[in-house]
Amino acid sequence: MLNLSRRKTASPVQPLRKSTTPTPAIAMPVELLTVRQAAIFAQVSQPTIRRWIREEGLRAYRSKERGRVRIDKADLVKFLKGEVI
Repeated sequence: MLNLSRRKTASPVQPLRKSTTPTPAIAMPVELLTVRQAAIFAQVSQPTIRRWIREEGLRAYRSKERGRVRIDKADLVKFLKGEVI
């Protein structure tokens, strides 16, 4: 007959703590535009879009593979309406 002894774990497993405040959901970009597409949509030049990103606070994303700039269409619409992004 085999004698299998059970070892006690170093620390007991702690249950997950329930947070009293829910964590805010972060919306992922739905439709990403290139600088050119954003400029056409907003009826401005490409340098204007780049200036808005650099100086005016228009949110933009960089792709990992080549570092290309992308703008979420919803963020651009909010920016054009003057809403806080």
